[in-house]
Formats: sequence, structure tokens, C-alpha cells
Amino acid sequence: MKGDGVIFRGPLGDMAQAKAGAAGMDPSDLYAAAISWWSTAITPAASLSSWPEAPMTVWTSLVHSDVPGGEPVDHLLRRLIDGLGPLAVRRNVTDEERFSAAAHATRRADNAGAGTPVFLLTGSPFTSGRGDSRISTPLEGRIRMAWDGHHTMPTRGAGRFRATRRPGPPHVGALWDLSIRDWQGFLSTDAATYSRVLHFARRAAPVALRVDSASDDWRDALAAAYAWAFNTRPFLTYTTRAGLQWDAVRAAEAEWDAVLPEPHADFFVRIGDHVSRIAGTLAATERTAIHSAHIQAAWALVRRAVLDTSRLVTMEQGAVEQLVRVLDDRLGGVPAPEGDAPPLLPNVPAPRHWAPPGRNAHGGRPQADGSAVRKLKQWYQDRCQICGTVLVLPPPRHRSSEAAHIRAREDGGPDVVENLLCLCPNCHTRFDAGALVLTDDLIIIDTVAGKPGKRITLHRWHFIDPQYVRHHWTTNDPASLASAPSIPAEH
Repeated sequence: MKGDGVIFRGPLGDMAQAKAGAAGMDPSDLYAAAISWWSTAITPAASLSSWPEAPMTVWTSLVHSDVPGGEPVDHLLRRLIDGLGPLAVRRNVTDEERFSAAAHATRRADNAGAGTPVFLLTGSPFTSGRGDSRISTPLEGRIRMAWDGHHTMPTRGAGRFRATRRPGPPHVGALWDLSIRDWQGFLSTDAATYSRVLHFARRAAPVALRVDSASDDWRDALAAAYAWAFNTRPFLTYTTRAGLQWDAVRAAEAEWDAVLPEPHADFFVRIGDHVSRIAGTLAATERTAIHSAHIQAAWALVRRAVLDTSRLVTMEQGAVEQLVRVLDDRLGGVPAPEGDAPPLLPNVPAPRHWAPPGRNAHGGRPQADGSAVRKLKQWYQDRCQICGTVLVLPPPRHRSSEAAHIRAREDGGPDVVENLLCLCPNCHTRFDAGALVLTDDLIIIDTVAGKPGKRITLHRWHFIDPQYVRHHWTTNDPASLASAPSIPAEH
């Protein structure tokens, strides 16, 4: 805990302390920005048991009194962690048309396998008018719904969307880097907009920290956390003590409203949601359920945002500080033992629409949904996930691979990447016939030779649903290999 009481936790905290000084940033500013980036990068894969329908994105605004020196914070994060948690970034989205264009481009990249269904808004959402800055009303409505999640967001052709169970709009994160003049535009927006954002007043880097730490241990931890999220799709639960602490934060929301006048209290009506999203992000970097230490670290960061906001808005400091101290005491006074959280339940995507089973017009295997196949082949560049072969052909095709269903279509298997493998024709035939099967840990078993092999190749965004693997195993009944060894999925 340093400075404003911010607790630097996990690999994101290590990265912020190692890299902020040399970049001319305060470590807690970089820490808050990194949590915003990382929560957005993993939100297609992870969710919270406290609000399963909502994304885990943490929205922040970093406010400076004039134009800051050095590179923008999103550029710095792209340089530091984009390779570990890749993310599409859209700067200065200031109207609904640009927002829709960003969503459309993200959807196309996701369908082609070149990205995940999420993008981050950076820069500023404000346009300057006559002496003030504003968010356009249509854009304001879209970003509010984006923070709440897919279940509130409209999409073109809503009837068709429901009929075919197509995926919803992309997830959206926000990491705005604003001048104080632009930031004041929040005061003219609806409270429902600015209460969804954590507001930080930027600080300069302490002179003593203007060095770049040589330690890069956080890189491996973040890479492992990203792979874990997309390969397990965690549904993050709370330990007993963490749950009681989060309840205390939620209960305090009514007290802010009772003590502070409008619109000051409106900034803090969602502090419970902010705490839970930050705690979930920190827990995901450590690949665990949410513990009381994550709640404490999340509240410490929200606490700093509360105090910064009170100064930016010129609130009654004594009342705000008193409320903060009360909540500090309540969190520290929760008497319950830590307790054990339930297993991190898999957040399995709902199956999408697929065509009726049967063979195609040429008598061959029925083909999977085109967008899922394009995505899969793009991920693996037509390289077989089992043997590593790339089948090279003359132009214009150049390469060829096949999308293999783990649970067969004629047996009810859906056309989704969670049920597909990218295989060469030989491995596809052997897999369909049961000569090759997979364990829960995705170890390849050769049922003809009667021995286990290596683990299947897996792209960082390719989540294979265990229920389809188990169904394939049961269907082919390799009873003699029931005791085949397995390895933890993280390896």
C-alpha cells in the first residue's frame, strides 16, 4: 500500500510499479489504467457470479489539468501488455456513427478470427461546443448500455437475432485520458453516465521512480492468466469473507445518497459494482476465486477515485472523507473467516443456431457455420491441431484444412468454435472414427496404438467446451484407456 492507500496487487500491480516511473506516470495511475485495459481484454471469457449478465469491464477517466507530456496512456499499455492481452483500441469516438463503425469492425474481425468481440474506447468521447464539452446524446445512451452488458444492447434486426441465437454486440471498455475542461462535460451529462466511470486526477511520477525496473516476471503471469481465462471461461465466485465485504460496500451506497446532495452523491451510486469488477479482474490475473484481499485491493483503488472525484467536483471534503473512513472500518471489521469459494464454474457460451443434420449436396460432411470456420482457420492458419500438418495446394487455394466437430452434428453438435477443431483430412477421419480421442485436459489418445500422446495445440482464444469432449469420448468408448494420464490445463 502506497501513496493514497492504493494496494498494488498481482502482476498488474507489479507491472505498474516497474514501468510507471520511466514513462513519467504515477504508479497508481498506470495501475488503474492497466486494470481498465485488462478487464476489457478478458471480458469475453470471464464473468462475475454477482452479475453474470454484465461484462467485467472497469471504465476509468484519467483527468489532467493541462495536456500531459509523454505518450498517451493507451499507447503505453499497447506497448507494454497488448501482446499479452490483445485489444482493439478506438480513439476519440465522439458520436454514435463512429461507435457503430467501431462495433462493426470489431464484429468483422471476430468473425474472421483476427480478434475477440471487444474494443476499448480511448482518448475522449467529448466534442467541444460554445465554451463547453459534451457527449452526444445518442452516444451517451449507447455507452451506458455497453457498460450494463449485451442483455440491454439493441442490435440491428432484433427479430432475426433472437431467431438464430447469433452473438450479441461486442463488449466495450473505456479508458479516457481527458483534460479537466473536457472532463467537466460529465457534469452536464446524465448521472447514469458518469456513475459508470471511475474518475482519477492524474499525478506526475515521483522523481525517485523515474527508472525502468529490470524485473519482467509479471509478463509470464499475465500471459498465463490470459490463456487461463480463454481456456476455462471462469464464472468467478466469492469466498465467504469476500462476499460479506462486498455486501458491506453495496449497503454503503444508500448512505452516500443520504449524506451527500445531488448530483454529488450520484457519482458514487455504483461503487459496489466498481469494486466487484476490479476484484474480479485482479482475481482473474491470479487465476483464483475472489478473496477478501481482492475486495480490499479493489476498494483501495475505488477509494482513491472517490477522493479524487470529490476534489474535481469541489464537494464537501469532510462528509466524503467521513463516509470513506466508515467503509474502511466496516471492511476491516468483517469477522468471518475467509472460507472456501465454490469451484470456478465454467461460463459456457450458449449454443448458437445450427443447420439440420445430414450430409451436404455432394455427399460429403456437412459444413459448419461459415463465420465459426473462418475464425478457426484464421487462428491456426490451416495447421492441424493434432499433427501440425499444413496441407499445401496449388493456387488459388494454397492451403486447406477441415473444421471437425467434436460432438458430431448428426448427434446434436452445434456449429460453434467451442465444438470445432482445425484438422487435416487424415486426423479428421481418424478423429471421427474414434481412432483419436481427447481427454478433459485435451491430451490426444491414440486408441489403436493404445497410448496417450501430446496435448492438442490450442490458440489463446479457442475455448473447447468439455461437455463436447466428454460426449466424443463416451461415444467412442475407449474403455481400455480410461486411466490415461492427464495434465493440468494451464500446462
